[in-house]
Amino acid sequence: MNWLDPQTKELLQKVPDTKLAPPKTAEFALVLLRKGKDHERLIHAIAQINKCRASKATVLASRRVPVTINNDLTEEEALWGQFELICCDAISVFVRSEVMQANDGFYLVPLFQQVLRSPEFRPFKINLIKVPVNESGKKYLDKFLGETTKPIFPIALKVPFKKARIMEHWAKRVGAQIQLETIQNE
Repeated sequence: MNWLDPQTKELLQKVPDTKLAPPKTAEFALVLLRKGKDHERLIHAIAQINKCRASKATVLASRRVPVTINNDLTEEEALWGQFELICCDAISVFVRSEVMQANDGFYLVPLFQQVLRSPEFRPFKINLIKVPVNESGKKYLDKFLGETTKPIFPIALKVPFKKARIMEHWAKRVGAQIQLETIQNE
């Protein structure tokens, strides 16, 4: 199952990429801005992104945010890393590596705060009504909930809006039923 199909990439990027070809060199930094509630899933995601042991990922996951997860990624790798992090409710952004290296705090700190206030990361309520009992349904649950046991439906969740949109997109593809609701006054 290719989680970063063109539609999922578009959901992550919000604005379609107008370049003819993405850079092939590793020139992006992936920065974690807010951690999700499940520390073990965060460690697992960081280990996958950095292709490292859980012990190294644990060190990164334990640091205070914002924390650079990796500063030597291609655009494709950074986008995939952002996807892996949002799947475990962790909010991240990727920026050019040279911008991170030249960071004096006056530019990036307000930028990171602005990203965190974005409608993309506001809490959103979803009701997961049904997921098919097959391999695709299992992968869907593992990817978005980290569930290894059979859940009892319906499941009410509060997730960042970006994750809700991606979950809705993939629900249609795997045959799951999901309902999105806005959260008022938050």
